[in-house]
Amino acid sequence: MNQVSRRSIVRGITGAAALGALSVAGAATATAAPSKSTLKVLVLNAWHGGKQIAGGVGMIADIIKESGATLVFIPEANETTPSIVAKLNAQGLSFQYRITGDNAIISAYPIGEATSLPYMAKAVVTVGSVEIAAYAAHLQYRWYATYLPRAYGPGSPSGEFSQYGWNKIPSGPVTDAAAVHRVNEASGRPQVIAQFIADAAKERDLGRAVILGGDFNEPSTLDWTHRTAQLFDHNGVVLRWGSTQALEDAGYVDAYRRQHPNPVTHPGFTWPASNPNSPVSVLTWAPEADERDRIDYVFHHPDSRLKLTDAHVVGPRATIVRNQRVVEPGKDEFLLADAPWPTDHKGVLASYTVRR
Repeated sequence: MNQVSRRSIVRGITGAAALGALSVAGAATATAAPSKSTLKVLVLNAWHGGKQIAGGVGMIADIIKESGATLVFIPEANETTPSIVAKLNAQGLSFQYRITGDNAIISAYPIGEATSLPYMAKAVVTVGSVEIAAYAAHLQYRWYATYLPRAYGPGSPSGEFSQYGWNKIPSGPVTDAAAVHRVNEASGRPQVIAQFIADAAKERDLGRAVILGGDFNEPSTLDWTHRTAQLFDHNGVVLRWGSTQALEDAGYVDAYRRQHPNPVTHPGFTWPASNPNSPVSVLTWAPEADERDRIDYVFHHPDSRLKLTDAHVVGPRATIVRNQRVVEPGKDEFLLADAPWPTDHKGVLASYTVRR
C-alpha cells in the first residue's frame, strides 16, 4: 500500500468526523471504587480502535488496567470503545465513556454533561467534589509540517509543498522556519487550540479544573529548541509550534515536559512506536529520516486543586529511525515497556493529586 493511502487509513480524520454524534454508556456496578484523591490521565492513540493488531482491543483494555489510569483519552477510538470498556468492567472495574467523532473519554469517575468541539470530545468528570472539564483531542493529521525539516512532504492537499504529498523532497530539508510555520498554521491546528482555550476559559469561570489530552499531530515548542537544533533531524530549525505555544501563552502546563524539562535527555517521543506485530514499512512514513517526535500530550491549567505528581511515556522503548527498529537511548522511563502493544503510538500517563 502506498504512503499516502496508508496514512489516510491509519490517521484519517476530518472536521466532520470530529463533530460526529455523541455516544454514551453507563458504567457497570463497581466492585472497588477508585481513589478519591488520585487521578491518572492516560493518552493513547488506539490506531483505529485497536483493530490494526490482532487482539488489539483487549490489549488497550489491559494497558488501561495495568497503568492504573482513571481518566483515558483515546484518539482513533472508532466503534471499539464500548468493547474496551466492557472488557474493563468485566474484570470488576467501573468505567464510563463518551465518544465524539473518533475521540473517546473513558473515566473511572462519574461523567456528567458531555459535548463536542471541532476535533475534540469534551466531558465533565467529577473527582470527589471537584468538577474537571476533560477534553480529548485528535487534531488534523495533514499539513504535518514537522516532516519538512526532515526533507519529506507534509501531506498537504493544497498550498506550499503540496506537490510532494508525503514523499521525499528532492531538494532536501526545508530549514526556513517561517515556511515550516506557515504550513503548520495552514493545518488549522492552532486555530482549534484557540477555540479550546476560549471554551475552557468558560469552564474555569464555572469553577471547573481543566485537563486536555490527545494526539496533536504537531510537535512541542518546548522540544524544538536551540538544545535540540542539531538533533533528531531538526536540521537547525528552532520553532515555536503554534498549538503548544498558544497553550503555553495561555498558562497551560505540559505535564510531561514539566516533570522532565530537558528535551535532550528526556525527549519523551510518542511517535513512532516500534510495534513488533507490524512491519516497519507500516510504522514509518519518512523512511530515510529520523521522524521521532512527541505529539501526544496531557495538559492542565494551573489549579490549586490539581497537583501534578508524575508523568511517563507508556509503551515500548523501541522506535523507528531511518527505517530501522532501535531502542531509545535517552533517560525516559517507559511504563509497560514489555506489554503487548496495539498501536503505532506510545502513550503518556500523567498522575495528579486532586485536592478536594
